[in-house]
Amino acid sequence: MDLSKGFLAPFIAMKMVAAFEPSYDWLPLVAGLLAILGHSFTCFAGFRGGKGVLTALGVFLALCPITALASFGVWILLIALTKYVSVGSIGGCLALATFSTMGYFELPFPPEKISLGLLITTILVAVFVIYKHKANIKRLMNGTENGFGKKRKVSKESFDAMTTKENESSEK
Repeated sequence: MDLSKGFLAPFIAMKMVAAFEPSYDWLPLVAGLLAILGHSFTCFAGFRGGKGVLTALGVFLALCPITALASFGVWILLIALTKYVSVGSIGGCLALATFSTMGYFELPFPPEKISLGLLITTILVAVFVIYKHKANIKRLMNGTENGFGKKRKVSKESFDAMTTKENESSEK
């Protein structure tokens, strides 16, 4: 669902721009950004939501599929190597921004009109996704992030908080 809502927003906007007003070629970029923000700050969950990674992948699959698929490849590779989804997500977004700065575009509309906008959009999305992962980054640095096939590590503060709660409940 996250991937499809990210894909549909810019895809529909691209079709509307092509059919009605070609000079509004920035509209698919805005639609994509709004899809990511809408996912991350949804009113249905008290303006809290996900980190926007899959929604962003959907957005860029619509806007620049080759760049998006290459970034998805980096995401998969990093998860396979590190066993951390957060490392894959952060690395995939950095790859997206890096690939776009290197000019790996193949857009459905003229690149000379939108490549700067796409570049700015990819950088904004990468910064946003990394910002949304700040708690994961902190856990990675502390060695307490959960990963595939890794035993769960608990920080001293978390352990102290858990044992305090257990002691309080057993005293009652």
